[in-house]
Amino acid sequence: MTTFIRKAKRDDAREIAEVFIASRATMLYLPHLHSDDETRAFIGRVVETCETFVAEREGRIVGFAALRDDWLDHLYVHPTRFNAHTGTKLFAEIRTARPDGFQFWVFQQNNGARRFYERNGCALARLTDGEANEEKLPDALYVWPPTRKVEI
Repeated sequence: MTTFIRKAKRDDAREIAEVFIASRATMLYLPHLHSDDETRAFIGRVVETCETFVAEREGRIVGFAALRDDWLDHLYVHPTRFNAHTGTKLFAEIRTARPDGFQFWVFQQNNGARRFYERNGCALARLTDGEANEEKLPDALYVWPPTRKVEI
């Protein structure tokens, strides 16, 4: 079976939310701030307002990425597809969709994601104490390509 990338449709939102919930559940350092129903409603708004791509395998959504202007707001893969190149396929689609570059935040504790982005040519632009994010956890601003000027 092959994993393919396509644009998300509005009716994909619930399945996308399940990927988001499952992936974030593996991030044991995250505080639990919202119910699953609140998260599903949030992801519904993401799908409506962002350019969203899904990774689909065997008829199921196994990952997604959401772009807003020159920001990568979300890139999540279902835990069953960690280290299976699903994120790499989504990231390639994002680079195609934003050839002039983009920027994004990652929690500093998310070492796996940070290694993934650095392997894929992203550059660390800034570290913060997390005061500006909802979780209040230290985060890291990355840019792609590495020569891109940071725009906050």
